[in-house]
Amino acid sequence: MFFDARQLPAGARVGADLCIVGAGAAGISIALQFVGRPFKVVVLEGGGFKSDPATQSLYSGEVVGLPCVRPDLSRSRFFGGSTNCWGGWCRPLDEFDMEVRSWVPDSGWPISRYELQPYYRRTHELLKLGPFEYTEKHWGPKLANDSVEFFPIKNGPLENRICQLSPPVRFGGFYGPTLKTANNIEVFLHANATEIDTDHTGRSVTAIKVASLDGRRFTVVPRFAVLCAGGIENARLLLVSNRVRQTGIGNERDVVGRYFMDHPTTLMGKVRLVDQKRHRRLYDNSLAHTRRRVNLRDLNIAAHLAPEAKFQRENFLPNSRTYLVAQYFQSLSESYKALRQIKQTLGDREKFGVPLHAAIQDIKGALPTLLREAPQLILAILDNRMNPSFVPRTFRVETIIEPVPNQNSRVTLLPSLDRLGMPTVKVDWQLTELDARNFRKVHRLVVEELRREGLISVMDEEHHIAESWPASVGGCCHHIGTTRIHENRSKGVVNSDCRVHETSNLFVAGSSVFPTAGSDNPTITIVALALRLAEHLEAVMAQREVIRAS
Repeated sequence: MFFDARQLPAGARVGADLCIVGAGAAGISIALQFVGRPFKVVVLEGGGFKSDPATQSLYSGEVVGLPCVRPDLSRSRFFGGSTNCWGGWCRPLDEFDMEVRSWVPDSGWPISRYELQPYYRRTHELLKLGPFEYTEKHWGPKLANDSVEFFPIKNGPLENRICQLSPPVRFGGFYGPTLKTANNIEVFLHANATEIDTDHTGRSVTAIKVASLDGRRFTVVPRFAVLCAGGIENARLLLVSNRVRQTGIGNERDVVGRYFMDHPTTLMGKVRLVDQKRHRRLYDNSLAHTRRRVNLRDLNIAAHLAPEAKFQRENFLPNSRTYLVAQYFQSLSESYKALRQIKQTLGDREKFGVPLHAAIQDIKGALPTLLREAPQLILAILDNRMNPSFVPRTFRVETIIEPVPNQNSRVTLLPSLDRLGMPTVKVDWQLTELDARNFRKVHRLVVEELRREGLISVMDEEHHIAESWPASVGGCCHHIGTTRIHENRSKGVVNSDCRVHETSNLFVAGSSVFPTAGSDNPTITIVALALRLAEHLEAVMAQREVIRAS
């Protein structure tokens, strides 16, 4: 059932067995597991069914340190969360991603990849993926019928890795009807959690304060609560809830907000494929968003390269992924950049609620360039959209590495307040010289191995990452860390059950609990952990008195 929180009586108190804060991939995945169960579940979503500027502005904050996309332009604050703007890339973490690695400081999960395996399998139905297969042996024969092949790099330091591509599933639109008809699930829209109340010891959550932008305020009184609001907002809520414990909930050892991570990426070097027809459709990242990957029925996969596990251990490397990005006619011209800017502006307005006046200003600024170089622009558009296979392409080499956990990379609170009266955030994303070293080694390894195997010709090696560090680094809008999972309370915020240390009935879900980031997109792991947490919550809740849904 859905409710507009702006229509609740002022000061209302809503009881629940479980309160889920946030209706993105984690929150909706957990809610779905409770449909039809004998528990009353309340879901709080800060936005409505579509984006609007006022609600989106609640994500606004200050960005310092390395440049990364502003929080209000990298998350979607409406029903479905950031599944409204994700690309659909899915690959489970590798086994060694979750192990303690002496060369990766603060690495190691208190749960194993083996333990997550059954939940990873269940994610495939929720994310509408193919069979739970990520091996060349499975996919190779299916590709061969269409003359598409993996790079033949057997018995070397590199290996092919496979991602599956979700349609992508927009959780709000896809699973909203199921939650709407569930009698035991109450979804409150325009309901922003602003503070978590606890008892006088700080060891038990007693209420969650909620506010709407129209000034309406009410309270949810749950037996259990789980934060599913993302890597920045989960930390923000814990930090602002400081009436009993001055440093905030779960933050007695100053860990909340620390270890903030994104996946750092560099786009360097220019190469050409020796056999473009056979290899491009798997490895060219520029084809991903148009789904022109392999042209096979019901087959949506992509491939990238990474050092194999043994090589990583022997050479003290983190995980990584490297693929190619095709360059199109006039792709770097001013006219094409202007067109892309307009497209980005319109997309930001739709996804993130960018104000109309700001969008108009951006478009006005780009129009003179478009008009001046119209003929070249037309050719660029035709080249990009028609994408003729006979045109030999130049590719940039893009490498994304697993970042080293860094406690000085963090989210903190600012004195300024948002429209709900909550402190805004400061995001200080930092990388280390170890990250720079890892970029150099991985990029050089991939280029040299592909050239040695006769799979590419190198036009511009551009190995000088050190000279442009960190200006050459970008992010992937993956907000990871800040409430990391660790059994040691001085190094983590939640335990292996994702329960906040020293708080008996408060849990956290999402990529904020990741202690290390791996190198792959986090959504599939977010959903797997959410399914695992839902199972644990149901078992714990069943032991106590149930609040019947009204």
